[in-house]
Amino acid sequence: MFYVKLIFVRVYFSPFIMHVLNILTTSSDTFSLIAYFIIFLVALFESIPMFGFFIPGQIVAVTAGLIAKVGSLDIVIVIIVLFLGAVAGDLIGYLLGKKYGENFIIKYGKYFFLKKENFEKTRNLVNEHTGKTIIIGRFNSVTRAFAPFTAGSVGIPFSKFILYDILGGIFWALSFAMLGYIFGNNYKAISNYFGEFILIAILIGALIIYLYKKINKKRRIFDRRHLYILLINLFSLYVFFRMLDNFVEQELLVSWDKWINSHIQILWSPFLNKLMIFTTNLGGATFLIIASIILLAFFISKKKWRYSTLLILSLAGGQLLQVLTKHLIGRERPLDALIQASGFSLPSGHATRIAIFFALLIYYFKNHLKNSYLKYFLITLCFFIILSVGFSRIYLSVHWFTDVIAGFALGIFWLTFLILTLEVVSTVFKEKITKLKNYLNKNSRSL
Repeated sequence: MFYVKLIFVRVYFSPFIMHVLNILTTSSDTFSLIAYFIIFLVALFESIPMFGFFIPGQIVAVTAGLIAKVGSLDIVIVIIVLFLGAVAGDLIGYLLGKKYGENFIIKYGKYFFLKKENFEKTRNLVNEHTGKTIIIGRFNSVTRAFAPFTAGSVGIPFSKFILYDILGGIFWALSFAMLGYIFGNNYKAISNYFGEFILIAILIGALIIYLYKKINKKRRIFDRRHLYILLINLFSLYVFFRMLDNFVEQELLVSWDKWINSHIQILWSPFLNKLMIFTTNLGGATFLIIASIILLAFFISKKKWRYSTLLILSLAGGQLLQVLTKHLIGRERPLDALIQASGFSLPSGHATRIAIFFALLIYYFKNHLKNSYLKYFLITLCFFIILSVGFSRIYLSVHWFTDVIAGFALGIFWLTFLILTLEVVSTVFKEKITKLKNYLNKNSRSL
């Protein structure tokens, strides 16, 4: 059976992850039917003008091919479902174009990021090279969303359209499904070389880089500062999955965990024990809830809506991610802890929360404090608190060293991901508000 399952069994994964893996790697009629239905819907909506730009159809097609190789899907059925969904979506687009024509895009396209100039370019291509545009255009995000609609709006005969569309659908479904299927052939060798979790990190990182470049090429949202944030994001992503892979594969760092845990007890003393208990409570839920409410009130009073959103989403999402990961991995805590702690160990929840909260403060201080001495003093203090809370978890023997590193990495990854995401959302939102104001002003003057 699938190689990753052998690894997870070897390290005694929790029943939760074993249940998930059994679904993914054995023949499950329920899972297969749901998966085929989702694949069909994705392929369908990707070809409809209003949704084409938002649906990652190619990624889903490749993933479906990969699952067909290593999991419970049938590659032939995957290709057929992708083909049927793509053709069905194209037919909807064609009929919409035939019924409503160009005015539909001009009137409603702006609400779905469909630009008139893109429609006009596609219209010219359809008129001049109908077959090429419908068949090859499916591999381009712009023509994929517009070509069927445009074909209907300019009066391309249905018999001509459906012939090219069927050919394009077969070519598209075969290309991307087989790409994932072929990659699945090499998955075991690649995962053996990099490690299961490192391979996942590489795939996620590649997707983040792709989206970053694509968005920035289209809208020029990001600057040099965001490039640094992206690099931090990718590095923390790698470190997080490196820690997971280290535990699963029982690599060198696991030995370091045990060595550190056994030798940290040499430092135990009544004074340090009390100090570390106090320090560790800074990363506890009670302190951070109170601190977050105060910080949120401060951001709201300063009308820092983006920071307010970051604070809420980062802490809530970070908490959810670390809890899910703990149950997914199922690592037991060290024995003989100085304080009582329940639940699984990897990653450290305290480390995740403290990294998110104080890294957000660092981000705010860096951008808004003008006094250099005060700025760097507070930034240094935040770093000190983060590291101190992390050390306290190791000192108190409630976490392994790699648990804390994984918690830091998860928190930083999630926060930086949200910073980049909100930058995109806020920029697009401002553009839409500006367009709406201009539209209302124009209408008010005409009245």
